[in-house]
This record gives sequence, C-alpha cells and structure tokens, in this order.
Amino acid sequence: MLFHYYIKVYSSGILLMVIGMERVLDERDRRELKKLFENEMKEAVITLQIRHSNCEYCDFLDALMRELSEISGSKIKYNSVEMTDFHAKLLGVDRGPVLLIGDKGEVRYTGAPLGEEGWAFIRTLVIASNKKHGLDKYEDNLRSLDRVVRIETVVTPQCPYCPYAVLLANRIAIASGGRVISDTVDAYEFPEIANKFMITAVPTIILSVEKPYSGQIFSVGLPHEKFIIKRILELGNSD
Repeated sequence: MLFHYYIKVYSSGILLMVIGMERVLDERDRRELKKLFENEMKEAVITLQIRHSNCEYCDFLDALMRELSEISGSKIKYNSVEMTDFHAKLLGVDRGPVLLIGDKGEVRYTGAPLGEEGWAFIRTLVIASNKKHGLDKYEDNLRSLDRVVRIETVVTPQCPYCPYAVLLANRIAIASGGRVISDTVDAYEFPEIANKFMITAVPTIILSVEKPYSGQIFSVGLPHEKFIIKRILELGNSD
C-alpha cells in the first residue's frame, strides 16, 4: 500500500521522503547530514531497534537507521532484534518499533520519530555522541540519583511543540548517564498508553520512579527546564 511520510531533520530544509517501504534521501540531504555528523559527532552512539512482526513502521525505522548509520561513517552503531517476552516485559509494550539510544538505552522512542519529531531525533543522536547536552550545572545531581526516573513524553507527529519537550527530556537522560530514562511515545502508534493516562493534549509529560513505573502526569505542554529537573531530583532521591 502506497504511503508518504515527510520527516524534518535537524539541518534547515532537509526532508526525508518515504514512499511505500523505501526511503529516499537526495544528494543535497545526504551532504547536509554528512556535514552535520562530521562536524558535531564525536563518540560512537549505540542504537538498537526492538522490532515485531505485527509492526507497521519497523521496516521504515530500520531503513532510516541504516541510512543514517552509513551517512555518519558508522558513528551511529545500529542493530535490530526481534521482540521477545523479555523485551516486552522490560519495555512495557508488546510490539514495536521501540528504538533505544545510548549505552544504557537511556533514550527511547516507543514508535517511529515521524513528522515534526524528525529534527529533534537527529539532534538527539548528535548530543548522544558529543555529550553537549547543555545541562552541566545539573549533571552531578542527575548522575547521583538513588532511583531511576522515567520521563514519558506523549506526542503526535503533527504537534509543533512536542519536539522541544522531547529534546529536553532526551538531554536530561543523556546528562544523567542512565539515571533518567526518556521515552518518547507516539500516541497514534501506541494509543493504549495515551488512553491509560486519558491524554487529550500533547505534549503530555509523565514522570515515574522505577519498581514499579507507576506514572503521574507532570505537565501538559512544554515544561520549564528548571521545574522538571527539580521534580526529577525529588522523585529520584530517597526520603
């Protein structure tokens, strides 16, 4: 079945067009991305897709990640595995795509980064490589959390404000060295998660603490950096 998706990426004006199950990056797009990766990426970034046979976007995400890995000169290390019961229990979903970014999988995308999410996704890969997260004054406190805190950012592809909320959450996760997990959830691809929290507007930010990740809505709309980090530090430190 023929379908079209356009994904904005970090460099201004670059578009990725997917037609059917093929992705097409023209030479201009490839040059812009190659320049971005060469100039800003430092260390290798580990990425892993957890895919499933009942998955509409797994092939798309696989094609995207393989091309980005190639353009990055393999600074983006990509692999994919089939979802097992172990993965389903660990991730809390029974299908893909789920993309993990970072040595500890501290950045997650539950659903493919479509639409407006594209530019923040590319920027996240760059920050995961060069660690220029811009949160140096919070880094020590985030890395010393007693408990792992999870940020779920529920988004839709058309939402213009969602990428800013996602990028903030991803930066926090990267700065924390794995003590914070940032999980971007596409409400269209995973409606059961949106329905669980009765979400009617995006971005919606949900914070929870490990064992179990119960989850409570922190904010609707773009959160302020200082306030969300303050709450994360409160949740992640023992009383």
